[in-house]
Amino acid sequence: MTKPAPHRQAIDLARFIASFGVVAAHAFALENDWVGHISLGLFLILTAFLAMQSAQRSDGRYPFLARAKRLVLPWLAWSLFFRLVALKVSDESNKWQLLTDPWSLFIGSTIHLWFLPFVMLAMALVEPVGRLITTPPRLAWALAALAVLSIPLFWAHDLGLHAPLPQWSFGFPVYMLGLLLGAAHAMGRPAWPLLTAVVISGLGLLISGGAAWPLTVVGAVLAFEAFWRMPMQGKLLPLLGQAAFGIYLVHPFFMLVTYKFFGAEVNLLFATVLTFAMSCVAVLLGRRLPGVARLI
Repeated sequence: MTKPAPHRQAIDLARFIASFGVVAAHAFALENDWVGHISLGLFLILTAFLAMQSAQRSDGRYPFLARAKRLVLPWLAWSLFFRLVALKVSDESNKWQLLTDPWSLFIGSTIHLWFLPFVMLAMALVEPVGRLITTPPRLAWALAALAVLSIPLFWAHDLGLHAPLPQWSFGFPVYMLGLLLGAAHAMGRPAWPLLTAVVISGLGLLISGGAAWPLTVVGAVLAFEAFWRMPMQGKLLPLLGQAAFGIYLVHPFFMLVTYKFFGAEVNLLFATVLTFAMSCVAVLLGRRLPGVARLI
């Protein structure tokens, strides 16, 4: 098994900035949302890349089930939390029905939680990919296969399928690209996944009729590579990186708080910054509490 490159603290900053991009995307809620897609793409790349590095440090072993189980409690807890919030703020007559949508079993009680069950399942691929993709020729074949696989998945993205299928059809090729990026860096071939991202984005543009979201695949890889090359050191950076996922989980609640106090006509940039700041403070404080730290 090839050995990973050492951890770079700029990657922690990348995670933190990606969480801000997700908050901004949800605040502005643009129809042609490239900010949300590139932030999500960067999250997926980082999640997969860091998982591959973990496997490389362990001689190819990646305890998929143990790591997936760690996400079950946060998924259940935040599903319950946002379900209670929805009961509080909703005026719909059927809000007390427990399960009206079976797809919620793959999401949770609110759409942004789709990321957790997706990662639980996608983790199963880390060890097989790490053990199989060990030479440059195998890497080249895997990247070519991923480009071909992205065609039906990106075609499905715009079909109006039930959530989380559009999210998964975008997320899976990007996550796989992150795994292969981890293998490529260990082999000294970082340009290969970037070229593949260019091909995948080009195919996505053709399939979607010129929508902006396919470009975020190559944008996410470029953003990763830019951060990877930043020579940054700082005590706060790992702390910010660790807070990023928690910010992703809790920010819809603080967005509701922002709209509650400032109304629906609040300036969207102000709403983004305030929501992000409250989420960040809540996560940093929560991580100091043993019971809460497991959830964020």
